[in-house]
Amino acid sequence: MNGGRILRGRAATLTHTFLMDEETPGESSTPVTVAITDAGGHPVASGTATGAGGRYSFPVAAQAQLTHLTAAWSATIGGQPVLEADLVEVVGGFFFDLGVARASDASLADTGKYPSADLAISRQEVEEECERICQRAFVPRYRRVILGGSGTPDLLLPDGGDEYVAGMLLRGVRTVRSASVAPRIGQTFVPLTVGQLAACAVTVDGLLRRTDGGVWTEGICNVLLEYEYGSDAPPADLRRASLLRLRSRANIHRSGVPDRAISFTVAEGGTYRLSTPSASRTGVPEVDAVYDRYSRGPRGTGDQDGSTPASRSLNFDPQRGSLFHGGER
Repeated sequence: MNGGRILRGRAATLTHTFLMDEETPGESSTPVTVAITDAGGHPVASGTATGAGGRYSFPVAAQAQLTHLTAAWSATIGGQPVLEADLVEVVGGFFFDLGVARASDASLADTGKYPSADLAISRQEVEEECERICQRAFVPRYRRVILGGSGTPDLLLPDGGDEYVAGMLLRGVRTVRSASVAPRIGQTFVPLTVGQLAACAVTVDGLLRRTDGGVWTEGICNVLLEYEYGSDAPPADLRRASLLRLRSRANIHRSGVPDRAISFTVAEGGTYRLSTPSASRTGVPEVDAVYDRYSRGPRGTGDQDGSTPASRSLNFDPQRGSLFHGGER
């Protein structure tokens, strides 16, 4: 696999293909070595890859934590030293296993037409599309982000807080693993102590609030955070919808309708208008209806995209920040 996602707690095998040009695999004339580092640049594993014909593989032990891994592959292709890197994300789950995907449609059971590697790529495309449309993660994931300090106890996080949708808890930021602050951009980050980090709380509207009296030093790109976010697992209806979306993507090349068509006429008579994709719609009505239920972003209406608030809810409490602040009104 060139990049992709692997499951936390499960050993995996990374693969990489070197190319002589944009199409032709290139055999390395020297042993191919691999160096794997985590998001902070710390070494995770290294060794010699196995393989031939330009395609090489390297086993990775089960990872205990969610993280981003960078696999750097070194080889000699066409007499020239080559260094290529793949980004691999360690996630807390998938929307569905490949076995479940194959069982959902008889055609997907054909491993010749649908190899596991190709099906895994399609699954990742479906997951990324769903998360982009809904603007939330439905499985535990990891983020390492650098933000600007606000000069206040509050810092707005990109992934929001927990939220109840139709009586179901959808998780935002699950836990903040580390937080470091620099006096200003380019200077050394100083980690918060264990006690300071424990005093940080994520609010429902996605603020990381210091409750120990401290503030996030005002600045640009001077706060480094590592945290986990996303729900434990996708809701049942969204999981079912994502399986339907997988089947549509895996068989998109088999459709008899031209790519640019917005309607078609059947031989027996009658013209049908097609639902078309957009930035916040897949074009599959049943899938879009489910995604809309859980979306934080624009919600589609027919073939048009809806609108979404420009920011989080504002607090108009005139006493906010005062010595005698009496709470939200």
